[in-house]
Amino acid sequence: MATISDVIENFILSTLGQNNDLNLSRNELADYFNCAPSQINYVLTTRFNLNRGFIIQSQRGGGGYIRIVRIKNFDNNYIHKVINSIGTEINYNDARFILEDLSNKKFLSITQAKAILYAISDKSLTNPIKLESKLRANILKNVLINILKEKESE
Repeated sequence: MATISDVIENFILSTLGQNNDLNLSRNELADYFNCAPSQINYVLTTRFNLNRGFIIQSQRGGGGYIRIVRIKNFDNNYIHKVINSIGTEINYNDARFILEDLSNKKFLSITQAKAILYAISDKSLTNPIKLESKLRANILKNVLINILKEKESE
């Protein structure tokens, strides 16, 4: 059974369709789904973020809106933003979303993305001290930085 977050996400994705951006009202969306506006915020921050290939812009005040922008093509600035968004720790699911997005945008091949996923899985990072998230972030950033350097020198 789908959760309300799944339903909201699917609604936004279907409304977005093949377009690159979508403007919507948080309050109207909350009214439509009979939920709190904070539920809409939760969906936007967890399912429409940079790691998944989206940028959220918001305009507050009378006539305010939320704009969801799908990043179709990447450039080096986008990759740098992704690398900076990783921070000092990252969980496996967030890393997977980043790699899927970079694969969809043809920055990484599917084979490269899968190889990186295997390298940063919890099974690969087994350690008696809980350092998996820190190790995963370091590995992911290092791989992406080096792939970016290779692409820039081509």
